[in-house]
Formats: sequence, structure tokens, C-alpha cells
Amino acid sequence: MNKLLSHQEKKRLHQYLMWRDGNKCLYCKKAFKSTKEPIIEHLNDDRNDNRWDNLAYAHQRCNVLKGTQDSTEYLDIGLYKLGENELHNYVKEGFLEKPKKEPSTEIDISKKCYDITEQYLVEKIIEEGWIYYKGVIPNIVYLARTKTDHGSEQSIRAHLKALTSDNAPFEVVKDKNGKRIIRKRIS
Repeated sequence: MNKLLSHQEKKRLHQYLMWRDGNKCLYCKKAFKSTKEPIIEHLNDDRNDNRWDNLAYAHQRCNVLKGTQDSTEYLDIGLYKLGENELHNYVKEGFLEKPKKEPSTEIDISKKCYDITEQYLVEKIIEEGWIYYKGVIPNIVYLARTKTDHGSEQSIRAHLKALTSDNAPFEVVKDKNGKRIIRKRIS
């Protein structure tokens, strides 16, 4: 059974073959004049063998010549190229592997600001047992900006809200004077 290459595979294969072999025919070594000119050629002449090491670009006329030549010159060129590809271990998976995505700068900054917010709360609450809510946000914004060159009041407020949510380790309550404080969650 002959497994045909899908359109997606051909697209990725095109990039790979151009990277590996350049924009030229395997047989006559002439450059292709357009992207529609090259055809996919099986180096070992086995149409069922779609390993990428076994594929290369050629002109249509060169491929036809390969089949009609009395000499085996083009067939020998194809087999030599196949051996060369296998020897050099051109691995398509390595070529096509998508680079690992680094977290975006915004996500990285947000994580750093969250860590700064959490560390600030832990240190102050260990020292005092609680802290006034009112001065917390400006202090953390200042710390974040000095440590990361970033840190908006909005993001710090959001991190503080997360750290004092129902499932978080801290809570916001009112003290006996009616002022809001942050303390370690009791219940």
C-alpha cells in the first residue's frame, strides 16, 4: 500500500528539503525557478518508502530521464544521496521539533510579583502576627519595582486578593478599631 504524504507533511517536508539540499535538483544540480517546479523524488525508487532520508527534490524531466536512461547514472546518484543522508543522520524530528516555549515576559513578571507579595506577607505576619491592609499594596509595589523593575498596583492588588481568598493561607478581617488587617487564616 502506497501511503501518500498529506498536505501538512509536504509543507514541513518542503522546509526540511530546502534546508538539507538547497533549492536545486538532485540530478542536474540546477536551481529551481519556482516553488512549483520541484517534485518529490524517492531516492531508492521505492514509492512506498516515505522516510525523509529517502526523499529529495528533482525536476520532473530529470525524474523521467532516470526511468528511461540506459545507464544507471541517476539511480546511482539517488542511492548515493540516500546513503549520505542516512550517514549524516539528518533526523526530521530534530529539524521539526518546535522550540520549547518560554513563558511570556508578562507571565514571568506576574509570577515574580506574586512571589514577592507572598514573601512580604509571610515575613511581616511572622514578625507582627498581623499587618494593616492599608499600607500593604504601596509597600509591595515598591519592593516589586526595585526587584524586577515592574509591578503595577493592579497586579499586586490581584495577588493580594488571591492570597487572602477563601482557600488561601491569609485572611482580611477588621480589628477591634474597625481597621482592616491581614493575618494568618485561623479556620
